[in-house]
Amino acid sequence: MKRKAISVLLLLLSVARIWDLKAETATRSAMSGSAPIGEVLANGSVFLNGVRVTSGSTVFNGGSLRTAREARAILALRAGAGVIALLPESEARVREADRKWTIELVQGTILVRAREATEVLSGHVLVRSPQGNWYRVATRGESIRVDVFGNPVMVQAEGEERRLAAGQSLLLQGGAAQVAPQSPQPRHARREVLLPALVVGALVVTLALTVARGERSKVVSPVAPQR
Repeated sequence: MKRKAISVLLLLLSVARIWDLKAETATRSAMSGSAPIGEVLANGSVFLNGVRVTSGSTVFNGGSLRTAREARAILALRAGAGVIALLPESEARVREADRKWTIELVQGTILVRAREATEVLSGHVLVRSPQGNWYRVATRGESIRVDVFGNPVMVQAEGEERRLAAGQSLLLQGGAAQVAPQSPQPRHARREVLLPALVVGALVVTLALTVARGERSKVVSPVAPQR
């Protein structure tokens, strides 16, 4: 009888240990999922997970950024990994895993200047860069445009994969794809392209001044709703 009681006790302890391990795994998973991935530099009405924020706001893994009309936002990625710029009327969700950044472009235009691997997903189009790079992806209606300023990228669409070299642009529209050299841009467009390159050095100073003026907003929802 005593031996049976001991066996039951050991069984209960084993079950309890299993539940503890499951709870610990779930906790670690939640913590890693809500890890901060960067901070926002906002110009105009910028929304993080649906909440309007100011410069200095923390973005967590899976966070969604959106810019209103005539607004711009720059997400400074953690540990100097680079920046992601959102032009007016743009929306993007950003995730990071295993040193690869995934940006889901819902609408508008983003510029990516990163030191690590990145990929941009917009509808049925996937833009992949296995190394640090500088490129732009814009979506409008059913058309998507990719402009490469740094290393080559791979673009997957309509069951095909294309290599896009530096200085080339790809326009996908109505199931057709057209690759062409980048056309000369007006001065204001060149400024938008150069902004992410210049902001890295000044970002720390800008955020410090923002905090000193008391404009730093509270951290918002740690993780954007998953779809």
